[in-house]
Amino acid sequence: MNSNEFKDKLTSVAPEVPEHFHNRVEMTLESIVTQEAQMKESTKQAIKTAGRFSSKTIAIALAITLLVGAVAFAATQWNLFTSIPFLTGNGTPKNADSVMQSNLYQGTVNNVEITVREAGYDGKTLLLQYSYRILDVDTPYGVTATEMFGDQIPEGMTADTIVEGLNGNAEADLEAHHVGWWIDSIWINGKAMDMPNNSGSVVSGSTVPGEIIHTEYWRLDNEGFSLNGPIQISLPIGEQQDLADYSRKNHPEKYDVDGSLKLPEKGIVTFTYDAKDILSQVTTLHPEEEKVLPDVTAKVKEAVFSPLMTYITLDLKVNPDSLAAFIKANGEGPKNEAGEVMWPYGGMDVFQDWVCSLELVDGQGNLVFPGHAGQNGYGNEWAEFLYPYLENIPAELYLAPIEDGVADMSQAVRVK
Repeated sequence: MNSNEFKDKLTSVAPEVPEHFHNRVEMTLESIVTQEAQMKESTKQAIKTAGRFSSKTIAIALAITLLVGAVAFAATQWNLFTSIPFLTGNGTPKNADSVMQSNLYQGTVNNVEITVREAGYDGKTLLLQYSYRILDVDTPYGVTATEMFGDQIPEGMTADTIVEGLNGNAEADLEAHHVGWWIDSIWINGKAMDMPNNSGSVVSGSTVPGEIIHTEYWRLDNEGFSLNGPIQISLPIGEQQDLADYSRKNHPEKYDVDGSLKLPEKGIVTFTYDAKDILSQVTTLHPEEEKVLPDVTAKVKEAVFSPLMTYITLDLKVNPDSLAAFIKANGEGPKNEAGEVMWPYGGMDVFQDWVCSLELVDGQGNLVFPGHAGQNGYGNEWAEFLYPYLENIPAELYLAPIEDGVADMSQAVRVK
């Protein structure tokens, strides 16, 4: 089965997901199937905005585990990482044991067993994996190989092999038990937080009857949150509550002076995670060496090397003449059916192709993470790149545009 056939099968069983994540998963699968070294353009989306489950910022990690024969994941101690290879790479980061904790909570509500299986924090991102097991459901929610591949089942699978995914009955069954995420917040030490930008969730079934597994990544740094020591984390994943009882207008007493919802007394699962002195394991650089190019001036504002991931933030400043020329050629901005400009063109429209071509390379222009697309969103004045854990940090690092597998170091921006 070639990569296009695989993606067709994937589309037939998977629900709609955000375009940014969809594109990145497609590229990850492409790399696995074809062993290509390059995945260039992860998205044309300017800003990745997180939503909660009202818009389902959910992506289903379909088939990756079994497609690679479970070689990369079978020995993984921390199952959470098998759901987010687009962030942390294949397998478990080497230092995961230093930040991950397991078996943090278990309880039963309305005949649904709720388990907080794993949690971790690397100084920027809070990682969570929890599960619902509906005790009166006797069939698995994982998608079978037949459902995924039809009569073209890959070698090593049988028709009944469970492929990581989620069939269509799971959410309805959970809803029927009045259990599951019911409001747009989590609470850290009792303080409410909505899901920050660059956050998301992956949902899958398993071989266990009635089990639904949620894996979430919360970019706490984008809300100015930093964890240290033992932390109480509260999730609205218990018995669903009537939202009318939490109306700001009718129940102002349930909100604090900042306008944030106080921790509800019902429908909440609370557990303790010990972040310890995580920042002592994080290396942060601020090179801020400007690279002046015809259309944009760029510099790395911050490069963070954590025990789980590598984060790189670019500051971008468009050349005013380039923007003026773009507007002259294309108009003030995209228009609606009435011919009205919906938003003005900005820097990202001018330099987006360059930003999307950037990948992390060493001083000789060699890709540091072949086959892993790092571009994680950009706007008129910024871009973010996210890569797996980097054990041995080269003496020199750059973000360089890649074309036909070759880095153009003349346009590279220094990271280290």
